[in-house]
Amino acid sequence: MVSCTSIPHFPSPAPETGVRHDPEVFVAGIPTLSATELARQQALARNGDGRAAFNVYSYYRTTANDPKQAREWLLRAGELGHAFSQYNLAQIYRHENNYPKAIYWARKARDNGYPHAQATLESLESEQP
Repeated sequence: MVSCTSIPHFPSPAPETGVRHDPEVFVAGIPTLSATELARQQALARNGDGRAAFNVYSYYRTTANDPKQAREWLLRAGELGHAFSQYNLAQIYRHENNYPKAIYWARKARDNGYPHAQATLESLESEQP
């Protein structure tokens, strides 16, 4: 029997889009993006990385509390094919009663394999006025 302590651990580098938290930067005790890391994530997103765009969205939504910037980055992430962002956009537009846009983003999320998108799409199509 092999125990966890007998398996060698080789730390792998963070994926390029992985967030590198600065241990000195905290908000209410939660590590957050430093200005340098935020700029790095923005650059990755501008170069077509949907996950990085979602990371920037998360920063603006939570840490910076800037809904306008957050929405812009969520749209960018969705346009870059980030399925979870597309699903979130479908839910946002549903809440705003904008069914054409909600259906559009739910289809995108479904096509990109988001697990709950098909059920959401069916629900949206049946609710649509």
